[in-house]
Amino acid sequence: MIHDETTNNKLLILFVLDKLEMAVSEEILLQICSMDNDWIPYLFCKQLIHELLRSGFITRVGNNNNPMIALTTDGRTCLAHFYNDIALSIQEEVAEYVRSHRLDYRKKQEFIADYYRNGDSTFTVSLKILQVSQPLLDIKMVVPTRSVAASIYNSWNEKAPEVYRALHDILVED
Repeated sequence: MIHDETTNNKLLILFVLDKLEMAVSEEILLQICSMDNDWIPYLFCKQLIHELLRSGFITRVGNNNNPMIALTTDGRTCLAHFYNDIALSIQEEVAEYVRSHRLDYRKKQEFIADYYRNGDSTFTVSLKILQVSQPLLDIKMVVPTRSVAASIYNSWNEKAPEVYRALHDILVED
């Protein structure tokens, strides 16, 4: 069955969410579909995401500060009905892209770091590990210089799992 461009692009968004197998921020969904790949023009993609939200095929989950977008049961049903209408070449391209980038996107949205200057010329580094429903870890550290703050900030994505595991092992008795 041949659909118009709008319908094909909505199916593509549903397909991307299905292949990701996780809720993602709207920013990341736009990055995947529009910026990293030229599958859907940015503003058109943004509009389609909001239409899919209104229609109930996708939903926002998590807290209000960091809502994520997830596929609903209705979205999965719709995708199942029209799955064969998505070109095999697009299915393969999306599947390969998601397979090779899923972990990077997960780190980007779950491991959050920031730093800012304090009144006494020190810097506070804020480090978080987020889950869809709640923060898993939230640490603030005061460090003496911007270079130390930047170093911690830059290494957080790689070291977050190790830090969490170490803290858990030290603090939680089994």
